[in-house]
Amino acid sequence: MIRDDTGWILRPWGRFWIFVVLLSTAYSPVLLRLLRYSVASELDSYIPLIPFISGYLVYLKRGTVAVTVAPPPQKIIPIIAWVVSTGLLVAQGLLVSGSWFTGEASVLVLPVMSYITALMGGVVYVFGWPAFREKWFAWLFLYYMVPFPEPVAHLLMVALQQGSAEVAYAMFKLTGTPVFRDGLTFCLPDLTIQVAEECSGIHSSIVLFITSLVAGQLFLKKPVGRIMLVILVLPLCLIRNGFRIVSISLLTIYVDSGIIAGPLHHRGGPVYFILSLGVLAAAVWGIRWCERRRSA
Repeated sequence: MIRDDTGWILRPWGRFWIFVVLLSTAYSPVLLRLLRYSVASELDSYIPLIPFISGYLVYLKRGTVAVTVAPPPQKIIPIIAWVVSTGLLVAQGLLVSGSWFTGEASVLVLPVMSYITALMGGVVYVFGWPAFREKWFAWLFLYYMVPFPEPVAHLLMVALQQGSAEVAYAMFKLTGTPVFRDGLTFCLPDLTIQVAEECSGIHSSIVLFITSLVAGQLFLKKPVGRIMLVILVLPLCLIRNGFRIVSISLLTIYVDSGIIAGPLHHRGGPVYFILSLGVLAAAVWGIRWCERRRSA
C-alpha cells in the first residue's frame, strides 16, 4: 500500500485522476459529441448526470476496502479491459465504414462503451480488484452513459405504447366509461383519442428505472429487495401512462373539452412522473420496513 506522505501524484487517487485526464483527452471527440447529443436529445438528456451519480456512490463507499497491489493473476484484468476497449473501437470503424449504423445515438454506442471499459481497466489497475469489487455498482453505473441505439429505443417505445394502451383500456372498463377500441384508437363519448408514441413515456420510464437502481443501493440492504424494486418499475410505468391517458380523457369529457389540447396533455408529463416517483418512494419504504422486520 502506498503511504500518504509520498505526495498526491503518487497516491492512488492522484494516479487515477491523471489517468482519467489522459484517457478523457484521448477520447475528447467522442465525449464532446456525446455531450452535444445528450443536450439536444429528449430521450438521453439524463446522460450528463450519470458521472456525478457514480462519483457520489463511489464517495459513499470510500475507505471501506484498502487499496492493495493486485497479485499477478488479477493484473490481467485491466489488460483484458483495455484490449476489449480497443476492439470496440476497431468494430466501430468497421461498422461505420460499412454504413451499418444509422443515427447519432447508434454511432456513439461503441466509442462510449470503449471509453468506459478503458476507464474500468484503469480503476482495477490503480485501486486493485478488491476495491473495484467492493464498489462495483458505482463504477459499472457509468455504462448508463451509453445512449440507446435508435432501433432499441424504438422497440422500447412501441412496447410501452402497446402496454399503456392495454392498461388504459382496462382502466376505462373499470370506470364504466363507454369505449370502443380499435388497436391504439379509443372512441369515447364525444372524444376519439389515439395512443401515440409520445404517450409511451420512454424518457421518464428510463429515468424511473435508473432511480430505482440508485435507490436500491442507497436504502436497501438485501439483493432480493433491490430486485423487487427494479421489477416494480415496469408495471408502475404502464399504470402511470394508462392513468395519464384515462385521466386526461375523462377530464376532457366531463370537465372541460379544452383539456385535451391544453398544457396538462402536452406538458403534464412531469406531474405524472412525480406521482410515479412517490409510489416508488413508498415501495422503497415498504421493502426497507420488511427488511428491518426480518432482521429484528
